[in-house]
Amino acid sequence: MRDTPRSTSVAFTGYLILLLGFLFLGLFVMALAGGVDAPAWPFGVAMAVFLITSVACFRHQSELSRRSRISGGDIVSADPLTPLLRRTDIERYEQTYRPRADVSTMHRTEWTASDRAA
Repeated sequence: MRDTPRSTSVAFTGYLILLLGFLFLGLFVMALAGGVDAPAWPFGVAMAVFLITSVACFRHQSELSRRSRISGGDIVSADPLTPLLRRTDIERYEQTYRPRADVSTMHRTEWTASDRAA
C-alpha cells in the first residue's frame, strides 16, 4: 500500500460506477418492458455488480478516512471533493482563528451550558 495521496479519490470512482449502475438499471427495466431485443438478465447482473462495486468504493474511502484520522498524518476526507488536509495547516488554522480560552480566566457568564452541566 502506498503512502502518497491519490489524485482521484476512491469515492469519486464510486460515484462514477454508481452512475453506470443507474444506466444499467434503466436498460434492465427497458429490457423487462420489452423495449430491447435482448434478454434482461445481463443488464440486471451488470447493474448489481456496478451497485455493489460502488458501495465497496464508498466503504473503502470511509475506511481510508478513518485510518488517516487515527494515524496522525495527513487527513483524507470521505468526501471526494474535499482536498487532502495536512496536520500543520489544521494546527495553524486553530492557532489563528480558534484560540483556546483558559477556563480559569473566564467569567461565569462566559461558560457554556455544557460547562455548567459538568
